This record gives sequence, structure tokens and C-alpha cells, in this order.
Amino acid sequence: MTADNPVPQVDLEALAAEVTVFLEQVPVGDGIGVKLSNVLLGFLQTEVLPEARRESDQDLDPTPLFALVTDILRLYADALQRPDAADAREL
Repeated sequence: MTADNPVPQVDLEALAAEVTVFLEQVPVGDGIGVKLSNVLLGFLQTEVLPEARRESDQDLDPTPLFALVTDILRLYADALQRPDAADAREL
């Protein structure tokens, strides 16, 4: 990195708080939806944020890590939505 192009600093605690608020507001059903939200939040807190913090501490940009995790979660979300769409077409 150069002085002209510093690594953007990510406030990981703010990000974790933002994710927590988001997951609390997402309209999920009882049971499995709540469990899945808790698992995702735990994954972000225990796996993703510490890795992003390490990258940031080493003056590396953690944005690609966040982009990768986001893309993976979107793939799973899309896969979860497809069966509902297929079921609706069969009715």
C-alpha cells in the first residue's frame, strides 16, 4: 500500500452490530429461521470478523473477504428461494 492509497479501515464492531440489528429485523419464522439466523450471526462473529480484523491489522483490505462471504450467502439464499418459486408454479 502507498501513502496515496491507504487501506480502508473497517469498523468491525460497528459491522457486527449492524449485522445483529439486521438479523433481528429480518422477518423470519419461528424455529428453523431463528436458528439459522443465530448460526449465521455466530459464523460472522467467530469466523469472518476475526479474519477481517487480522487482515486489517496487517494493512490488508478485508473487503474481498466480505464480498466472498456475501456472495456465498446470496447463493444459499437464492437456493432456498427457488423451491418456493417452483412450488408456486405447480399450484
